[in-house]
Amino acid sequence: MTTITETSSEYESKYASGMAHKNAGNQLFKDEEFAKALKEYYHALLYLRGLNANPMDLASAPRDPEKPTEEDVSDLDKDLSIIQTNMAACHLRLDRIDRVVACADAAHKANPFNKKAKFKLAQGYIRQGWIPKAEKLLDELEKDSPRDAAFAVERRLIASKEKEAEAKQRSEMRGMFDRANNKLAAAEAAAADETKAEEQPAVIRKKTT
Repeated sequence: MTTITETSSEYESKYASGMAHKNAGNQLFKDEEFAKALKEYYHALLYLRGLNANPMDLASAPRDPEKPTEEDVSDLDKDLSIIQTNMAACHLRLDRIDRVVACADAAHKANPFNKKAKFKLAQGYIRQGWIPKAEKLLDELEKDSPRDAAFAVERRLIASKEKEAEAKQRSEMRGMFDRANNKLAAAEAAAADETKAEEQPAVIRKKTT
């Protein structure tokens, strides 16, 4: 929520600075300088956050929270969503999965119609092990692009993780049964030793005189 009204010139200056950092981040991402790209994206957010979506402070059209449309999302929120999506992509390449989810979630909230943000969020969920959440997002994305190869890759990753989870569960169950069987065998062996001891005849020695 903005509390300070930006003049048109102030808005344009800050907006231009923010977009310059965004563009610098994009180039660094292409160069696979992901940590440096993140710094540029962070500075872009600092410039763009807090700006009025409407620099002239004109009344905006009311939004229907029940039936939002992409037109309801301001251009500024769309830009913020793109930057945060790019940050999520950097974190994914750096294997910082918690940050992937945090950035992608923020991007998705800024613009629920940003499909790349939704996809990055799904990727983060998969790697965190939240498969049902990821599958729900992929289902929504595949309605528009059912043959997208990137979605197929993530589906295969889900299948692989599910197999790993099943194998781990079977291994844990085997370990549990093995431990139980070992305890049972030890108890039976102890009981058998006690029985043998009870059945052993006593040896009486005669005293010598």
